[in-house]
Amino acid sequence: MQTGLHARSVPLEYGPDALQFDANPTVLFDRPGFTLVGWGTALMLSASEATEVLAGIPCDDRVQRPGSGVVALGALPFEDVMSGQVIVPRFTMGIARDPGGDLRRWLTVVGPEEDPLPDTDEALDAVIWQYDTTPEGAEPAEVTVVALESPMISDGYRDLVARVVARMGADGASLRKAVLARPITVAFDGQLPLAVVLRRLRAFEPNCTVFCMPVPDGTFFGASPELLIARDGLRVWCHPLAGTVARGTTARADADAQGRLAGSAKEQSEHRYVIDDIQGVLRPLCSSLSVPDGPSLVAFRSVAHLGTRIEGQLASPMSILDLVGRMHPTPAVGGVPRDLALATILEGEAAPRGHWAGPVGWTDAQGNGEWMIGLRSARLHADGSSVSLHAGAGIVAGSDPEAEAAEVNVKLTTVLDALIPGSSAHLR
Repeated sequence: MQTGLHARSVPLEYGPDALQFDANPTVLFDRPGFTLVGWGTALMLSASEATEVLAGIPCDDRVQRPGSGVVALGALPFEDVMSGQVIVPRFTMGIARDPGGDLRRWLTVVGPEEDPLPDTDEALDAVIWQYDTTPEGAEPAEVTVVALESPMISDGYRDLVARVVARMGADGASLRKAVLARPITVAFDGQLPLAVVLRRLRAFEPNCTVFCMPVPDGTFFGASPELLIARDGLRVWCHPLAGTVARGTTARADADAQGRLAGSAKEQSEHRYVIDDIQGVLRPLCSSLSVPDGPSLVAFRSVAHLGTRIEGQLASPMSILDLVGRMHPTPAVGGVPRDLALATILEGEAAPRGHWAGPVGWTDAQGNGEWMIGLRSARLHADGSSVSLHAGAGIVAGSDPEAEAAEVNVKLTTVLDALIPGSSAHLR
């Protein structure tokens, strides 16, 4: 595919924090130690063609580090994942911390091949001028919640879980795990200040990946705790999470809660389904694969999870998006067996997932990149004054419907209170 584009990546001597801008970026991927933030759209691509097209764009890369050169970012739908689109921004600012602690910044500019490209810090000035955005803008007025609605209230979710657990316990049942989600829609009395919400998400969840991506029906944003898959050369790694407990409000209560999680046979079993599935995908592709004997506790602001970091070496090159297509959806967001779990989800959930629990991330022209699972997230509708969000729980034969409904409410609360502090009081 001939794009008629060329690109250049240059080091920056200065630059603001990615979330200090007063206007929303076109795309944002911000995790501890690494950020990509982009403005404008040079090209839109389907996920299935992105790696090949990126490789064909000539790029003068004077930075030569992960995330420099031509990159594409996006959020992919939960269903038919590779049909989703990614964006090559017109301008992409990268920020990364070296192992020694030094902070590096760069800017990649993509434009028509007949147009000259800037090669100094003036490129960042072009962003600020062209997209009418400045650092350290005034905080907009907060909005309030005028309606919080759901086609499935908490009692309805509890009943759904009870039906699925009963199905799992029936003679000859083959369904072993299904992740069931509950949808919520929230309306505000004005435009949601998304830039403020993104800053709040990062403050609330500093160990998560904050993201913001355009999707066909609005803007998908959130703070994901879970790495689906990452690739750098032949090295690949992922960090699946499955098994959850609400954190305690005191140090003793929190320690007790996490101790119960670590010792729960039900939660360990749920986690094992995910690890076994991922090993089944990656082992045939890897010359070596390292999988710990058991999970570790991974704590976030309101919940703790069981997590296992898996690392491997690919036997031969495979692009990050090819890996995404093979791995998604893992049992962390789908179930076991996959096809039966997805049919159960489609039958039982009250609204389509859209981009919730779909992959969110970036790829470069070499097929490297990082893709998170789009959890702790919401979709800002095109009107700017309403959002849709989901939260789910992994259901197995030993699940307690009351406990699973409470877990989902804790996860919904995390997102709701990041949107508007205190808005989770409307949840029922």
